[in-house]
Amino acid sequence: MFSFLKRKKKNPVLLEMDGREIKYVTRRFYTESGTPDEEIIGKIGRIVLIDDEIRILCGEQDVFRCSEENAEYFRLLSGDGITVKGYNTVIEKEDTITVYYKYHR
Repeated sequence: MFSFLKRKKKNPVLLEMDGREIKYVTRRFYTESGTPDEEIIGKIGRIVLIDDEIRILCGEQDVFRCSEENAEYFRLLSGDGITVKGYNTVIEKEDTITVYYKYHR
């Protein structure tokens, strides 16, 4: 009856990562020879979901910012982090990052 009042249910992976503390964040990129490599782009921060947007903050800076609907996210098999892929509005291009949680239980 009041379908306009119903809230869209969030993905359980998003709910799990919202507010989690970060140990460090890496960015995956490909070298000139075509081999994948990773670089650390931030340490000690937090993952936050604000207004249907995934934001990864390290210190006082955003290192990754993407809308939920345009992002793909996967838990690491070890359970100690998550990989997020999407259009990063901070660097204004497609980006793949891996976030490692500070406390994993």
